[in-house]
Amino acid sequence: MLNYQHLAIESKKVVAMKITLNLLVFLTIFSLNAFAQDFPHISLEGHTNRVTRIVFSSDGSMLASASEDGTIRLWNVVTRTHKHTLTGHTSYIHSVAFSPDGRTLASGSENGKIRLWNATTGQYRVTLEGHRNEVSSVAFSPDGKTLASGSSDRTIRLWNATTGQYKVTLEGHSENINSVVFSPDGKTLASGSSDRTIRLWDAITGFHKQTLEEHTDSIYDVSFIEKGKTLASKNNNNTVYLWDATTGQHKDVLTVDNFRNVAISLDTKMLAGVDRNHRISLWDIATEGEIASLTGHTADIYSVAFSPNSKILASGGSDRTVRLWDISTRVSIAPSTVESPAVGRQFKLNINIVGGQDVRGYEIAVEYDNNSLRYVSHTHSDYLSDKVYRGPIVSKLGQISFSNVSTATAGSGDGTLATITFKVVSRSASTIGLSATFSNSDGERLPYIAISGRVVEPPWDINGDGSVDILDLSFIAARFGRKDQTEADINNDGVVDIKDLITVASGMGREAAAPIGYQHNLKGTFTKNTVQQWLAQVLQLNLTDPTSQKGILFLEYLLTLLTPKESALLPNYPNPFNPETWIPYQLTQPADTSISIYTVEGTVIRTLDLGYRPSGIYHDKTRAAYWDGKNSLGEAVASGVYFYTLTAGAFKSTRKMLILK
Repeated sequence: MLNYQHLAIESKKVVAMKITLNLLVFLTIFSLNAFAQDFPHISLEGHTNRVTRIVFSSDGSMLASASEDGTIRLWNVVTRTHKHTLTGHTSYIHSVAFSPDGRTLASGSENGKIRLWNATTGQYRVTLEGHRNEVSSVAFSPDGKTLASGSSDRTIRLWNATTGQYKVTLEGHSENINSVVFSPDGKTLASGSSDRTIRLWDAITGFHKQTLEEHTDSIYDVSFIEKGKTLASKNNNNTVYLWDATTGQHKDVLTVDNFRNVAISLDTKMLAGVDRNHRISLWDIATEGEIASLTGHTADIYSVAFSPNSKILASGGSDRTVRLWDISTRVSIAPSTVESPAVGRQFKLNINIVGGQDVRGYEIAVEYDNNSLRYVSHTHSDYLSDKVYRGPIVSKLGQISFSNVSTATAGSGDGTLATITFKVVSRSASTIGLSATFSNSDGERLPYIAISGRVVEPPWDINGDGSVDILDLSFIAARFGRKDQTEADINNDGVVDIKDLITVASGMGREAAAPIGYQHNLKGTFTKNTVQQWLAQVLQLNLTDPTSQKGILFLEYLLTLLTPKESALLPNYPNPFNPETWIPYQLTQPADTSISIYTVEGTVIRTLDLGYRPSGIYHDKTRAAYWDGKNSLGEAVASGVYFYTLTAGAFKSTRKMLILK
C-alpha cells in the first residue's frame, strides 16, 4: 500500500514522513504491522443521502457533517449525540468549516452560494453570493475575521466573516479551485486547483506570492501541518506532496497507492486513507507501517478527518452514516538501540502501552523470522504477571507470547509491557509483526495500535565505498556462484546468487543510494541481455517478499535504461585521435552489424565486422567498436578526414572522424 517512488528529493525534517505504497511491509530484515479487529466506534445516523464532507471544530467538541440530502448535521463529539440539523441549501453541499472559536459554521454549495450559521444554536445568519459555480472549499482565517472561498469558477473570494461583506477576488488559476486554507499565522492563503498548481497569496492584501508546480494531476486538498512549517497537498493520483511553507521549496512526496480521500493528523503522526472496499487504513507516518484496518462502513467512504488531538477519527460516506473511531489507546513497539545492528549483534525492542486506562487482561504475540532473528531473552515490568512464556515455533516463524490473566487491575496510563532482545543471524528479508488485545475493567475489548519501530537494513553498500550504486551490483555479479565470498553472500545461504543481487538492487534509489552517480557508469557496466537474464532467473524463483519485489522493480527500471529508444551511430572518441579510437553505437533491434571506414574520396579502407549484435547500448570501450587506425592490409593510415558508416540490418548511419599525427 505504501511504496518508495518519487523520493528523489529528500529533507531531513520530513524523513519521518515518508510513506510507501504497493508494499505492505518494510524492505528490510523486519517491519512492524498490526491488523486491528473490532476497533471501537459508534455510528451517528440521521442523514438520508450520502455524507460528502465532515469537519471537527478547533477544540474537537463538535463535528459537522454535510450531505447530499441538502442538510448539515452538528454532533456533540463528547456525548456522541445529535445537536442541530441545518436546512436551507437548495443544492448539494460541497464544503463546510468551523470558525476558530467554534461559534460560526460556513457551508458552500453547488449553486455558488455560501451560508453562515450560528454553530451553537444552529440558526441561519446570512448568505454570501458572488461565485458563479460550486463552492468547493471554505476556510476561516486564524483570527476568525476573514472567510476564504474557492470555486470551480476559478476564483477565490475573501469575505468579512462577521458581516458577510465581500472584500476581494483572487484570480490566477486556470481551472477549478478545489481547496483553500490559511496558514496558522494568518499571513498566507494557499489554494490547490485542477490546473495542477498551488498558489500562495498574501492573506491580507490578496497579492499573489508564489506558484508551486510539481503536481502532475488535479490537486483536491491543501493543508498546513507541523504547526505551519509544512504545506501538504494531495492530488487525484494518490500522491501527497510536502512543501516548505516559508520558501515554497518541494521537500518530499508520499505516494499512497490504492487509497483516496487521504487525511493527515495535525500532529503529523498518522495518515488515514480509504480503499474501494469501504475500509479505512490507518498508517503510522514515522514507521511507515499500517496501524489498523477500520471496517464498518457498508458503502463508499467520501470523507475522513482526524480530531485536533488525534484521538478520534471521523468518517462519512454513501451508507449515510458518520462513524467515530476511538484511536486513543495503543501499543507501541520501539527500539532501545540507536544504530541498526549488524549480523551477530543484538538489539532490543520495548513494547509499551500508550493512553491505557484500567487495562487488566491482555495478550501480546511478537512474530519474527527465525532465519533472520533469534530470540535471546525478555524482561517485563509490573504490567506483566509471572505467567510469561515463550510460544512455539510455527513453521519458519518464531513467536513470543505474553499474557496476564489476572483479574486484578494491571494499571493505567503509559507503561512498558516488555523488553525483548533479539540477535541478528542473517540479512535475509523477513517480517516481524506485533499483535495484542486488551480489555478494561468492564470486560470491554480495547483497540491496539502498533507503532514506532526501527528497521535493520540489509548492507546495500556491499563494496563499502560509502554509497549505494551500480558498483554494488557489479560486486555481487562478479562473484556469482562463489562460496567463499561472505561479504557478497548477503543472506548467508552459503553461495552468492541472484537472491543476493536482488537484495542489493532493492536498496537502489533509497536515501543512501546515489541514483545520479550510478547512471554515468551504467552503460559501461551491464548489458541489456545480462539484466534480462537476471530478471528471468529471479522470476523463476517466484519471490514475493517485499525486498525481492523492490529489487525486481529496480531491475526492470535498469532494463529500460539499457534499452535505447532509437538506433544511432555516435561520435567516435577520442576525436581527433592517434593511433586508435572507439566508435559507440546503439541498436533498438538485433542485427548483423558492421562499420565501414573510408576516405573522403569514398574508398573503403577497412570494414569492422561486428557480427550479430543484440539490441542494446554499445558505448563504453568494452562494447564499442574498436579501430586501431590501420587499413585492411595492416598499414597505419595517414592523417586526415575519414568517414565511417554503421550498417545494422536496415539501419545505416554515417559520421566523420579525424586522424591527427
